[in-house]
Amino acid sequence: MGETKMKNSIKAAFVTAIAAAGIAACTSAPTPEQNSAPVTPIPTTSTSTSTSSIAPPPVQVVTEVVTATVTAPPQAIAKVDNRLGYGGLKLGMSLEEARAAGLTDLTWDKAVGDNCVVDRHVAISKANGVERITLPADARTSKGIGVGSTFGEVQRAYPSASEYRSGWSAKVADNAYYHFIGSFDLARFGDADKIQRVKLVAGVVNCSMADL
Repeated sequence: MGETKMKNSIKAAFVTAIAAAGIAACTSAPTPEQNSAPVTPIPTTSTSTSTSSIAPPPVQVVTEVVTATVTAPPQAIAKVDNRLGYGGLKLGMSLEEARAAGLTDLTWDKAVGDNCVVDRHVAISKANGVERITLPADARTSKGIGVGSTFGEVQRAYPSASEYRSGWSAKVADNAYYHFIGSFDLARFGDADKIQRVKLVAGVVNCSMADL
């Protein structure tokens, strides 16, 4: 019986020694191997995911109205000459006006007794300005009468025309007449006789009749 207790004691001591060795093996750090590569820790990235969607703020559009005052430069006002005449030459135009417009080269140095200057194109007095304009041979009145027209055509175009000196005269305004001149060889003019000159003459004149 004493021998059996001894065996049991030895067995218990052996088990205790093995258990202690096992615990020591578990708690001791392992010895690193000599040729093992160093281990670099991998950084961790914390990613937060938002569960709510936030809309961007609305874009504010500012509409600005700018009022500008534009001052237009003054416009030149064209002077309209409503006087009767032919082209730029008008009844009542002074000699100075006619010369400035390049319509005549007459001067007062050539004035005759009635303070008139005349040539075959125009008669101008100091009192009334242009009193007579002789139309060019190819000119026509507003009713189509000119050099080469017949006196019959004059009567039809100007029913109130009447015989006057060496031709016919027709009133075209309160202060103006057309004188349709025929041949000086004829005392009277028939319908077939032709006009040789057309003059536009002012109603009030100062120049002598010979100059008109």
